Formats: sequence, structure tokens, C-alpha cells
Amino acid sequence: MNTAKIKLRFSDKGNFRILMMSDIQESAAYDERSLRSVCAMLDEAKPDLVIWGGDNCYGPEIHSYDDLRAFLDVFTAPMIKRKIPWAHVFGNHDHDVELDIAVQQELYESYPFCVSAHTDASVHGKSNFVLPIYDQTGEEVLFHVWGMDTNNNCHDLNHLVPDGNLYKNIDLDNNPIHIGYWEGLYFDQLMWYWNTSCALENLYGRKVPGLLCMHIAPLEYEMAYANPEQCVLNGHYDENLSPSVFNSGLFSELLQRGDIQTICCGHTHYNDFEGMFCGIRLCWDACAGYRCYGADDRRGGRIFDISADDPWNLHTAMIRTLPLLDKAEI
Repeated sequence: MNTAKIKLRFSDKGNFRILMMSDIQESAAYDERSLRSVCAMLDEAKPDLVIWGGDNCYGPEIHSYDDLRAFLDVFTAPMIKRKIPWAHVFGNHDHDVELDIAVQQELYESYPFCVSAHTDASVHGKSNFVLPIYDQTGEEVLFHVWGMDTNNNCHDLNHLVPDGNLYKNIDLDNNPIHIGYWEGLYFDQLMWYWNTSCALENLYGRKVPGLLCMHIAPLEYEMAYANPEQCVLNGHYDENLSPSVFNSGLFSELLQRGDIQTICCGHTHYNDFEGMFCGIRLCWDACAGYRCYGADDRRGGRIFDISADDPWNLHTAMIRTLPLLDKAEI
């Protein structure tokens, strides 16, 4: 049920730091600034766990197993060198790779310090997981890090409509909430989360607070985006969010379960905000790579600090890499 291959635990001082970085979007033909960006964040933040938040590679340039391995050799090396555990979720560009997503997952998991482990092969996506974070003694689970695979784009859903062209059906003249054409979550993934969350509560006799990492945002992010004052948005929110094409029901599910209190997404590169909607913290983490589009002064990742004394109330902030590139140790 819990998938960590390395036992993750709070420090002796009762702290645990997560660094999420999305949209590295690189290949073996990488921009060195992207690699320096990853290294700079690791050295500045000194995280206990790194999460790659999707669009890890740039799929259109990855045509084979060897291409993907060449990318991973370069960009996992900073974590391996520093002996930092890391996990990943897939984004749409990872699904663009000319390689079955299950094969990709197996390759990712083969790297040292990777704690990713797809939990249930019967559900959609291949990067759905839950990682337990133990207390200082390694005996009690205080926090969970969840990952969910938001899959690719709406073309994978063409079989659901009579004319076999979903995009034609959703490309309407009036689109009040900037719906994207992204695939999002399937109901079996929601069932996996619900059943796993309930089983963990039964196992521990209590709910365990958690952070959910995913690439494409659920539709409810649009509510915070449209109401920045009421939802207390901090940071930049000047790019359309491009959420999944349909409301999967994830947000309602999270409210009803009550364990995941924070979500963090990537996907659009200018946004780096955090806000609150219905008591759930909604975060974005800009982009980590330098070859993809974005604003250089926003590139980086998002830090989450959790205290063993109060794991329900985490603290989060962005880390910017532009000022750190020159001193980054590759």
C-alpha cells in the first residue's frame, strides 16, 4: 500500500522538506541552464525529498528507450550525487514520448534514490503513488505524499463520443473557464485514491495529512484564479491554467476524505501562485527548465516544509534559480 523503497522520515529536529519542480522539459540535447537550475535548487533548498511534477522530459525529442535513458542519466545525476530521494509524476509531454508509459515507469524506477513506485497496474496512468513520511523514530507515519498521473490530452478520449472527435465537441465558441484539452484523471484513479486513503485511515486509526502532486490542475483551480482576493492568491497568476477537459470529481473527493490539504501542479509555466479554496491550499510551481517557454525570473520550484509537531499546517514558498545559476555545482 505504501510504496516508498527508502524509508523517509523527519529529521531529528522534527522537520521534513519537499521540493517540487515541474516542466524541466529537456532531452539529451539540453540547455545547461536547465541542469544548473536543478542543481541550484537542490543546494539552496537542501530537500529531504524531490518530486518531479511532470513534463520531466520533452517528449517530442524522445524517440527511443536510449533517448529517455540519456535524459534521465543527466537529470537524475544531481539527486543521486547528493543522495536525495526523489519521485515523479508524468505530464502530457512525458506521454508524448515514443515509448510505452509502463516502460518509462520501469526505467525511472531503476535509478538510484528513486522512490517512485506505481501502486496499482489496474488503473489508468503509471505514476500514481503514496509515500509515507515517518516521525524521527521511524515508527509512526505523520504525513503522506501522493502522486497522480494526469495522462495526456483529449485525443485519448475520442472513443467516448459518437463522432470519434472529442476536441470538435469541446471546441465551443464560448469557453467561460478556459478549459484545456487535457485528459486529466480517470474514475479508476479516483477510486484508487479513495480506497487507499480509507485503508490507510483504518490501518493507522486516524487520517494522515497529505500533499498531492500532479501535473494538470483540477477544474476548481479556476475558482481561485478568478477570485484572487477571496481565495488569497499570492504570486503570479497571469497565464490561463489550461486544466483538464472534464471535471473529474477529484476536488470533491478530497474534501470528503479530508486528508489531503494541499495540491501542487505544474503545466503552465508563468504561474507560481498559492491560494485557498474551500480549505484546500492550491499551489503552482512555475517551471524548472530554461529551454521551454517561461519568465526567467520565475523559473524554479516550490518548497514545502512540514513540522512533526503540526503536520497538518505546512509552509510553502517558491525558490528562484536565476540568481543561483552561476554558483550551481553540477
